[in-house]
Amino acid sequence: MIVELRTYLLKPGSAPEVEALFKKHLHHRMPASPLGGLWHTTSGVLNRIVHLWPYDTIEQRMQVRKDMWKPPDWPPPLRPFLVEMEAEVWLPAPFSPSLAPAQHGGLYEFCIDSFLPGGLDHYARDWTEKLPARNELSPLVFCGVSELGVLNRLLHVWAYRDSAHRDEVHRALAGSSDWPPASGHDKLVRQESILTAPAECSPLN
Repeated sequence: MIVELRTYLLKPGSAPEVEALFKKHLHHRMPASPLGGLWHTTSGVLNRIVHLWPYDTIEQRMQVRKDMWKPPDWPPPLRPFLVEMEAEVWLPAPFSPSLAPAQHGGLYEFCIDSFLPGGLDHYARDWTEKLPARNELSPLVFCGVSELGVLNRLLHVWAYRDSAHRDEVHRALAGSSDWPPASGHDKLVRQESILTAPAECSPLN
């Protein structure tokens, strides 16, 4: 399995229109392969939408994208709103949940940790043991390793009811020796966090 993360930078103020277009046209796309989730950013660089698309293989991704190029049904007519488009491919970690539809809440945090070569394997090694306790505070939605794009990165997506719930979880984790796992931290070089809100049509909301 692979997961494609697509990030679109939009003209200011246009995220609601873009999400409405996704909602209107998504039924044309879903029979070919499911949407994992669709969100818009609420922190960092604003006016961005991020969406996750799972595929069985990279070959399936290429075939689906070829088969589904059927304007005006799909893709949605987003050209008037687009500034930049990015796509990255991630390999799900062994302990990652599947991107199944679920209702988790109104806030999703996308975290990306960047490592020196070799550090990521050590870092992720302890997740299987430590994750159940962390999931009791808020659920892990997806975790993957970068395969195409910038390498040696770990993407982990967490769901919260709202910003107050996120603050509560982070206070509980402050100073914890159990999370995040300590192994591999010596090769950790960069951390990013982006807060997002799910679109109405997102299977994860």
